Amino acid sequence: MPFIDEGFQMRHYDFNGDAIVNTLSHIRLTPDQPSRMGSVWSTQPLPEDYWKVDFTFKIGGKGGYLYGDGMGMFVTKERAQAGPVFGNRDYFTGLGVLFDTYPNGKHDFSTPFVMGMIGDGKSPYDGAHDGDANRLGMCEAHFRNLKEGTRCSVTYLKGVGVHVQLRLQPKENWINCFVIPNVTLPENSYLGFTALTGDISDNHDIISVHAETLRTEALKDFNFNLDSMLNTNTSSVHSSTLGFVLKLLLVAGACGGLFVAYKKYTAESARRF
Repeated sequence: MPFIDEGFQMRHYDFNGDAIVNTLSHIRLTPDQPSRMGSVWSTQPLPEDYWKVDFTFKIGGKGGYLYGDGMGMFVTKERAQAGPVFGNRDYFTGLGVLFDTYPNGKHDFSTPFVMGMIGDGKSPYDGAHDGDANRLGMCEAHFRNLKEGTRCSVTYLKGVGVHVQLRLQPKENWINCFVIPNVTLPENSYLGFTALTGDISDNHDIISVHAETLRTEALKDFNFNLDSMLNTNTSSVHSSTLGFVLKLLLVAGACGGLFVAYKKYTAESARRF
């Protein structure tokens, strides 16, 4: 999609830092070079009650083993303030969806991954541990160096929650990445995309962005999706627990049967002699 109109203006968004606009194909937040930081931010706030942001991005570069650091999609009260949280300021107020490609610490999950957090304006981002202290939802997603751009859909309903979905490649199915329930974002929150490189680097590109206010039908679907995801998560825990109990009962029954058979065998042997 074209990012600049016929008057060489970028409508509804402005860009900062090392971000470069390719008029027809993408916005490059950072090139594959060290110590770069760039962003693009909306000039108008998103609707207060309910919205959906659908965007396509690409992250990749020449690095085979070491690359980073990643990018973020933010909906925050503050806008266009550069900082250490994937190119955004720390202590932000609002939603952060972070696409992390470099592990700063050891985890029981792999990198790259996507995580969500809600900033309160007072608590710092736990960068030394890849957001362990802030993470409210996450999923592993191998979106780096893919042939086509990866789509991400972020849906928000005030007081209900945030739902994040991914489509890694055009012909693949959507992945339900995570849900953060009971979220109310600040009024007059702006949409931003930021990226950061340090000693290692990657290209971080935004290919398209579509933001819209949800209609009534979409709100019903959104409520259903949230409920079904939360119920699925709960059901999976109960199912695994029930399965474990059933296995215990089966094992106990088998052991009991063996014990009875053994007692019968010893009794018959004693009668023979």
